[in-house]
Amino acid sequence: MKIPPSRPKGFTLIELMVVIVIISIIVSLIVLNIDGVDQRKAMQAREILILDLKKINREAVDQSRIYALVIQPQTDVASFSYRFDEYQPSLSSTNDLNSRLNYSNTLNQSNNRQKKWIEADAMTVRELPNRVSFTVDSQDHEFKQAQNTDLLGNNAPKLIWLGNGEVKPVSIQIYYDQKPVGDLIQIDYLGKIDEAS
Repeated sequence: MKIPPSRPKGFTLIELMVVIVIISIIVSLIVLNIDGVDQRKAMQAREILILDLKKINREAVDQSRIYALVIQPQTDVASFSYRFDEYQPSLSSTNDLNSRLNYSNTLNQSNNRQKKWIEADAMTVRELPNRVSFTVDSQDHEFKQAQNTDLLGNNAPKLIWLGNGEVKPVSIQIYYDQKPVGDLIQIDYLGKIDEAS
């Protein structure tokens, strides 16, 4: 009986190359999928922002309140976030008998309202996912007979719902890793949101 020659054990070069190619394809798919998940989170944050803008617009018109969008940029310890503040005009001196009788109460109220913008109860602070942010750019619009520099001056927030159905027009761009996500969100002076995507 003849013993067949023994075949060397191990992998051939072709088998090793096939395994390396398969592993590299799997790794690239995983990396692309992770980036895709983050991209979807950025799109979801965009949709939530649009819903919040529509909600605060309705709130401002229905209750005749003045709201502003306030942005908190990303830092080393906190992610990018936004909230809505409500404008509180300073108390004016009136000849109202009740305000004279309740002088101490009026003093307390005036101390609370020295800060013109306070955080609105209508909305909570929203934190965006990591590496997601947005910018707000003012659009040109002239409000005739407007005299309140707290609302329309250079130091006023860029996006304000004026409580009478009007809005300071802006465009908002969402970014993921400093790259634009979706189209611009346009808000005109009547509060209409153009959310083309």
